[in-house]
Amino acid sequence: MNQAFPSPKSNNKDALIGTIGAALGMSITWLVSDYFLDGSAPILVLSMGASAVILFTMPKAPTAQPVPVILSHVVAAFFGVVSAQIFDNIPLALGVAVGVHAGVMTRFGYMHPPSGGTALSAVIGGSAVTNLGFSFIWQPVLINAVLLVAVAIIVNAPFSWRRYPVRG
Repeated sequence: MNQAFPSPKSNNKDALIGTIGAALGMSITWLVSDYFLDGSAPILVLSMGASAVILFTMPKAPTAQPVPVILSHVVAAFFGVVSAQIFDNIPLALGVAVGVHAGVMTRFGYMHPPSGGTALSAVIGGSAVTNLGFSFIWQPVLINAVLLVAVAIIVNAPFSWRRYPVRG
């Protein structure tokens, strides 16, 4: 194995499927985020973009499965909103939101690291996010996470070697 590039390489077909899936997933995520966040879509699209890369390039990975993807983004949004409302200090609110989320996610085993960006977006998303308050958790976060999972199911369905989600 080449130490400079230790990740497994895909074949052309899997790379193309991953490319198309990530492109579709991100286009949908942008539209949903832009609708709910009125021009502040980039702040949430960042964490969803990292999720799309995992979902469409590593569909069998534990961190790509529906429960970790959806639950982690929702819980992260919750901790972010709560921290933003409690602390009037951005570095403290960011630290608490991302730190508590990382600890809870690790403790309960629903790992999906990109969701740390969702906690962060709830704190630094500006008025478009703070005006939504706890609604931010379901619109756009939950909607985007569910849509990404749905697109992953649809994109991977025709390919027997890419079954998503993984069934026990």
